[in-house]
Amino acid sequence: MLYLKAFIAIIFLLPEGASALSLDEALATARNQATQLQTLKRETQEAEAVYQQSSQAFLPKVTTDAAWLRADSSLITGVPVPVLGIPPRIENTDLGPLEGSVVGVQVTQPIFNADALQQREAARLNVSARQKAQQWGQQALRLEVARRYFNILRLERQESAARLSYTAAQEAYRLAKASYRQGMVGRLDMEQAKAQRAAADARAAQAQSDLMEAKYQLKNLLGLAPQASLNVNGKMPRPHPPVTEDDARPRRDLQARQLAVDAAEAKTSASQAEWIPRVNLLARQQWAQGNQPLEDNADGWLVAVNLQWTLFDGFGREGRIAESRAQARKAQVEMEDTRRRIHQEQAMAVHQWQTGYTAWQAAEAAEKAAESAARLALRRYEEGLGSMTELLAAQARFDQQQAALIDARYRALLAGMNYHLQNGRDPLLALDQPSP
Repeated sequence: MLYLKAFIAIIFLLPEGASALSLDEALATARNQATQLQTLKRETQEAEAVYQQSSQAFLPKVTTDAAWLRADSSLITGVPVPVLGIPPRIENTDLGPLEGSVVGVQVTQPIFNADALQQREAARLNVSARQKAQQWGQQALRLEVARRYFNILRLERQESAARLSYTAAQEAYRLAKASYRQGMVGRLDMEQAKAQRAAADARAAQAQSDLMEAKYQLKNLLGLAPQASLNVNGKMPRPHPPVTEDDARPRRDLQARQLAVDAAEAKTSASQAEWIPRVNLLARQQWAQGNQPLEDNADGWLVAVNLQWTLFDGFGREGRIAESRAQARKAQVEMEDTRRRIHQEQAMAVHQWQTGYTAWQAAEAAEKAAESAARLALRRYEEGLGSMTELLAAQARFDQQQAALIDARYRALLAGMNYHLQNGRDPLLALDQPSP
């Protein structure tokens, strides 16, 4: 872990041009540094700790104790004691104060604790539930990392297109200004071109701001400092055509809900098992040292079988049974709600993928047509056959279609990844070469 942190620090402290981050590196960093996964991991460890505690259902409990005692009372002061002699007599003897130490070792071995055994089963099921939830979190995180990573690529292309648009607007303004000075066009054409240039400049500034915000979002997900440099070097893959697959895998989040239901039912059984008596084996060895009264036959041992049966505890047991039943019903409702939500998400994912892919293909055709129209409008204006209004309108349409194409490609790619995730598979299967 120390070497990994050092490697990550080296990557993000290099200059901007050298700190290129690939998708695989982003996924690896998120797997080790993302707060969401760290939280899920700690919840799993907490559940494992509870399961470890439940071992007391069958493992012995060994305790030791030591006591120093001193007793002084009227019962041991002036005690009549017979004294053999001729003649025999009775004398008052002071036996106190008594002083000494008692050391003991005690072993308690559970023989049959029904409620503790059921609690252990509930803890085991809860560990499995947290592990499934952690696995689902890892799958969802891969999609979120890819989404933010490709969002940066999308906005970089938007920024590049905005800069090209500004360059085109600047050239149009130069042409309009030159034509106005030569008396070939009116002042309106020059003012329109100037306004178009200012709008293109504003779009470029907004695109740069959006790009910086997207980088901050990815840094936050990866657990990086806001001031760390970040530069992605990948390319946005082409979306795959939608293919409906029948090999949907079980969703980890649904499995986690089902295990949570089983754990809640086991807790209910544990509460009900409190009616069953507990049987334990007790063994104790004790050593005592002190003055004369304590030294005679003071050491000893004890072996016993203990039967503990709580007949009434002030309705505490009844309350725990009712609480565990309510929690089991709540877990069942949450599982059914998750099941319905999954079915809805899976059905929506298919339509979103189909719609996104169709929209991307249409945006490609529209962008090519808008590019041809913009080139034609520029040539007509340079030849004096077209107006500045036509040129600016054609350039504006081309800019819009470029932005629409970039967004459509991004949405189609996300829809494909989301389809695989909703069906329990690795979301990066939607890419050309799924990352490990």
